[in-house]
Amino acid sequence: MKKIFFLILTLLAFNISYSQIKQRTVNTSVYAGLGYKFVFLTNSSARNAYPFFQLSSGDFLKEIDGIFGVTINESYAVELAPAYLFTSAVSSDGFFFTSGGTTQFYEPTQTRLFALPLNIKFKYFPFAKNYGSSLSKFYFGAGGGALYINEEVTSRIYSDENRSNYLGAINAKSNSWTSNFEMFVGIGSFSKIGYGFELSYRFVPLKENKTKPLITEIVSNFNSVNLAANIIFTF
Repeated sequence: MKKIFFLILTLLAFNISYSQIKQRTVNTSVYAGLGYKFVFLTNSSARNAYPFFQLSSGDFLKEIDGIFGVTINESYAVELAPAYLFTSAVSSDGFFFTSGGTTQFYEPTQTRLFALPLNIKFKYFPFAKNYGSSLSKFYFGAGGGALYINEEVTSRIYSDENRSNYLGAINAKSNSWTSNFEMFVGIGSFSKIGYGFELSYRFVPLKENKTKPLITEIVSNFNSVNLAANIIFTF
């Protein structure tokens, strides 16, 4: 009788343990993916130099995102989000720059800008337990990290914005590290290979060195509103 009782207890313990492992497997998932992001700079001087879309060249400021995350207890996720932001758009607006006490007008003729945000993101899914709801994959959250930015600009120099007195040309470049912070909302699909959309606002403070005729040296920030389309693979 004791052996039978012991066998029953062993089977019950095994069943409870198996159920807990199975439940944990269901609640925790690993995912990866790629995103394509449209970037709209909110600083007017930065946006004039690097417009959201430039009709003449067909170029615009965009970003490719890497997505590597873990969902915990279905309601929370932690994500590594490296990205590559880039453009070669050339604005015809130009800008003023003061050097040695003299203010002159600079008209960019060739540009190259790229940035590497290296962020950690935290997501919360408020409706994750409502399995039948279309909002169960809705989330919001925040993240941040380091950001490397590199800019190179070749410009014509004029005495004023009328561009009647040409003074020469100059090539300037710089690179630096700064921080960035973002807040976002988004929604995804339910399938193992799914899609998602995310709207975010990113804060990128700059130092305003004002030692070179570059946009990243004369503006106070590179803040932006971003819209991303993502493809997600869940394992």
